Amino acid sequence: MRIQLALAVLGAGLATAPAQLTIYNHQFNGSGGPLNGTPETVSGVAWQAGSVFLDNGVVQTLVAGSANGQAAWLPFTPQSGLIYTATATILNNQPNWIAFGFMPATPPGGDWTATSFNVRHSNNGAYLWALTRNNPTQNDQQAFTGPNTSGGLANFNGDLVDPAQPVEIKIVLDTTADTWTAEFLLNGTSRQTVNVPDAAKTAIGGIGFSRDRNATDNPGGVIQSFSLTVVPEPTSGALLLTGLALLGLIRARRIA
Repeated sequence: MRIQLALAVLGAGLATAPAQLTIYNHQFNGSGGPLNGTPETVSGVAWQAGSVFLDNGVVQTLVAGSANGQAAWLPFTPQSGLIYTATATILNNQPNWIAFGFMPATPPGGDWTATSFNVRHSNNGAYLWALTRNNPTQNDQQAFTGPNTSGGLANFNGDLVDPAQPVEIKIVLDTTADTWTAEFLLNGTSRQTVNVPDAAKTAIGGIGFSRDRNATDNPGGVIQSFSLTVVPEPTSGALLLTGLALLGLIRARRIA
């Protein structure tokens, strides 16, 4: 009986996938106050954000004559041997972009709450990020491996989905091999998988959003959801469970 039980546990171990853990999953259920200083829902870590980012998800306009911007940032440092999934749903039917992705620990100038072109993904040294907008003269969705706007993705570059509707951007960062990879998905469709530059392994120190300036006043946009999850390497999880089951099988045989 014990041997049969151990064999059953072994089979379950082989079939069981490692559990997904939530690092961030912010609920934008505030009353419209500043996002800056608001505790992230899961971790309790405070957002560092510019004044256009509100705690109900609204991203107000940033009218400026030059290429200014604002950001909303949370700390994050990727570790080897894991699979991270960063997901955000953004409604932005305006011509200037809202971006989402991985960021450095500090921007040039050292202040994520500032109004400056230095805090934008396109200027702060970010790796692995994407933008969405509704612009009649430019591509509505674009993604980059980075830093900044280097490493543009050919298959995540164009008028790919309707920006008048919520757009889901998902980046799956796989650090389980020596060469890290990142898969970019748009509204659930995989657009491209790329090798991550080695420099990103030490350059990434955060995750969040940034807002490009607007030439004219308009209603802005809304971040509807944001999450960051992680799972261990699938083979590691299965091996761990299998090893435990084998130990149980050996012990059962000895007792029998």
